[in-house]
Amino acid sequence: MAVRHGLACALFLSAGAVAAQTLDANTQVRAAAQAFEQAQVEGDRAALERLLAPDFLLVRASGRIGDKADFIAGFTDPKSKLQPYQIVDRLFVRPSDDSAIVGGEATVRGTENGKAFSQHFRYSDMFAKRNDQWVVVYTQITPLP
Repeated sequence: MAVRHGLACALFLSAGAVAAQTLDANTQVRAAAQAFEQAQVEGDRAALERLLAPDFLLVRASGRIGDKADFIAGFTDPKSKLQPYQIVDRLFVRPSDDSAIVGGEATVRGTENGKAFSQHFRYSDMFAKRNDQWVVVYTQITPLP
């Protein structure tokens, strides 16, 4: 009986440790997603360089595919300025221990070449854990009316 109790206790503690690691990883991904959003609004080149994987791909609302350099250039262009935005209907999915999808619906406003713009879209950012860091490997934008 003591062996069964000890085994059950060990399994329970092991499950608790796994749950704590998952919770910690979820917190880490959410923090990386928040930092990614902030870096875009602020046009923070260093943060975007750190948060985007070297092989990052972007599927724009137009269907055009961009890469890391293209994405960073768009958010650090001195002729463009984003206003802070709010994300609604947030999405968070963990398909594996080393991947996560973070997304939502947003209306983004700002100026580009001195002209105001407003875009309403749903997006998905695919994060992967590489070298113990959460980085964005893929982003897809879907326009909304």
